[in-house]
Amino acid sequence: MPTALGKLRGRDTHFTEALERARDVLDHFTPPGAAGTEAGDAGFVTFELDEAMAGLDRGEEESAFATRGGAAVEAIVRSTLRPSFYMSRDRILSAREGLSDIARQLMEGMDLDFDDRDLFEAQRMLVETRAMAAGRLNLFNGFREYAGTGWLVDDGIAVTNRHVAELFARRWMGEDWEFQEGQFDRRIEVRLNPLEQIDTPEDPTRAAFVTGILWVAGSGEPDMAFLKVHAPGAEPVPLAADLPGAETPISVIGYPERDPRDNPRHLIVSFFGDRFGVKRCAPGRVMRADAWMLEHDASTLGGNSGSVVIATETGEAVGLHFAGAAQERNVAVPSSTVAAALRRLKSQIAMPALGGVAADAEIETSRADFADREGFDRAFLGVETALPGLGAWQADLAPVADGGTELRYVHFSVWQSASRKLPLLTAVNIDGARLRRVPRRGTWRLDGRLDRAHQAGNELYRSNPLDKGHMVRRLDPCWAEDINDEATILKAQADTFHYTNSAPQHEQLNQRDWVGLEDYILDASEEYGFKVSVLTGPVFRDDDRRLKNQPGAEDIAIPREFWKVAVMRRADDGALSATGYVLSHGEIIKGLTEAEFVLGAYETYQVPLALIEGATGLDFGRLKEADPLHVADMHEAAFGRQVMRVRGPGDLTLAATPR
Repeated sequence: MPTALGKLRGRDTHFTEALERARDVLDHFTPPGAAGTEAGDAGFVTFELDEAMAGLDRGEEESAFATRGGAAVEAIVRSTLRPSFYMSRDRILSAREGLSDIARQLMEGMDLDFDDRDLFEAQRMLVETRAMAAGRLNLFNGFREYAGTGWLVDDGIAVTNRHVAELFARRWMGEDWEFQEGQFDRRIEVRLNPLEQIDTPEDPTRAAFVTGILWVAGSGEPDMAFLKVHAPGAEPVPLAADLPGAETPISVIGYPERDPRDNPRHLIVSFFGDRFGVKRCAPGRVMRADAWMLEHDASTLGGNSGSVVIATETGEAVGLHFAGAAQERNVAVPSSTVAAALRRLKSQIAMPALGGVAADAEIETSRADFADREGFDRAFLGVETALPGLGAWQADLAPVADGGTELRYVHFSVWQSASRKLPLLTAVNIDGARLRRVPRRGTWRLDGRLDRAHQAGNELYRSNPLDKGHMVRRLDPCWAEDINDEATILKAQADTFHYTNSAPQHEQLNQRDWVGLEDYILDASEEYGFKVSVLTGPVFRDDDRRLKNQPGAEDIAIPREFWKVAVMRRADDGALSATGYVLSHGEIIKGLTEAEFVLGAYETYQVPLALIEGATGLDFGRLKEADPLHVADMHEAAFGRQVMRVRGPGDLTLAATPR
């Protein structure tokens, strides 16, 4: 199968000259190796070009730019003796004895025969230990459940394939890598979970949080990427220094997905059974290995991309699996190439930032940077929008360095609870006629105007499935009197990325009902060009629970309900209208806290403002009279039609929206 290079060579007499120029460009952008690194490391990115040119000079049709044989997907290479064993509770199920009922049913009819069984059984515990470093790259807010496989290759560093990382990573302005935007106007979040196994309970302490993208190979480079992970206590897989010989027994650890491309269906059923997307160990042997590529015959499918190829006898990683050709071979990046890239990476970055104390360092916006912030405009709607009275919470507000208790940002303000270290109340002005939907860009920061003891930073979110839930949504204040005033709009977006504007919310809650409500309010204001002021906050209760096993955040109670009030002018008579909503976590965060919640499943409701008053201790004053659900008897409201479940936009009433 001719490669793109081969085709170009046949058409262009100046191909060799162009290839030389390409090599010069790559050499120019390849940073020199740091002192102490091996001399060969600096050139590992461009060795493919050398090999390609040498191959073309020999008249070969293919080169190192393509996997020989047209390999493109993971594959079943041999029709016998190459099963893919389920893993359960970190054990490899290579035999039928001592199985759970679930495992026995799943393995019924599977062919478990393979060669090298004696060696495998002798080294089983070592392979199982190494397999604990490999996990499924689960995506949250993404457009698919998971991307592939990754494994810990060093303290705080995981490795996977380039084509896997590209499912959630993107280059920002040609410089640093960052997470892509996913669903619900949120960045994709990635976790490396080694416990996606059959019949295996979840353990949140085992999931490694992917906190950054360190490096993604470019086109023409080995198919790999390095990720920054928070995985305390996990042991990386050691990399083999030497290439393995042909016939070396190996074990491939990964997460094959249902993938019939080019693979005979009867072999998929025989080797893989009928459960996919779970952890597997596939035994096999090395077919050949050189500086560019390791070929092996273990059975793999799509989802195995990024799998670790372990030498069964030594427990060392000999390769990073990336592709295959059905009935022919599977291919991996040799561990020597992975090691060279890793050494080079570590020479160019500050390693303390990959783990330990430095990883927890917080960015703080200084007091001086807020000098021009005017905050929430109470007269924004043309008539006074009185903020709710704070009642007993007034004495609990965190003092602001410049005086008072109002933290002013661009088009919004926050009042922070000192005891809870979270926002008590936020208020934002939204101008639908001047709104700009800018790409998501922001880094969470502390606010230098508050004492550090009065705000919760990333210690609250580091090792659990809680989202940094914007109280003021990032797009809400992104407008300016001059719609082309991009500086103001971007400053407004950046202001929303302060921890003072964040409260912990379960990831699924943040993605569904609440975001749907926020979308509707924002979209309506933009479509009809009207203004709206939105007040938001958590419901603080005395019995809110605290997180378990969360160093630095043990004293922070997690609210289980949130409220929102949308205030606008009615289209017909210009009078104020105020509608209130609540959202309950309910059972969705059960298990994260010291005790189980007794509430039902979370729901979103439109409710009278008086109900929000009763739950929060705030006083909405005359705004209650502008509430279409206002009733004098709250007992009637609580159990009558005045409390309405919100299942979609059709259940919402915004008085300013034309009908």
